[in-house]
Amino acid sequence: MQAYVLVQTDTQRRPVAELLRTLPGVVYAEDVTGPYDALALARSGPDGVGFDGVLDEIRALPGVIHALAAPLSRPVELTEPAEPAMLATSDAA
Repeated sequence: MQAYVLVQTDTQRRPVAELLRTLPGVVYAEDVTGPYDALALARSGPDGVGFDGVLDEIRALPGVIHALAAPLSRPVELTEPAEPAMLATSDAA
């Protein structure tokens, strides 16, 4: 299972994407502007086991007040270009 996780923090904290990137299961994270403060791409094992644990770890980070998971209908693969990471969808599901 893969999901984008939208993260809200209290306004007194530093950007959270750096912390998100240290968590097992988080394969991409960036700080964003708007109603959410960060966006992460999180991944569990092929059978979906472990995703709740990833979400629990995100919610336990200092300053995180809300994390909303949006499961993906198609897998996303990261590519590795020289400049910012790009996401590519895959139809091999």
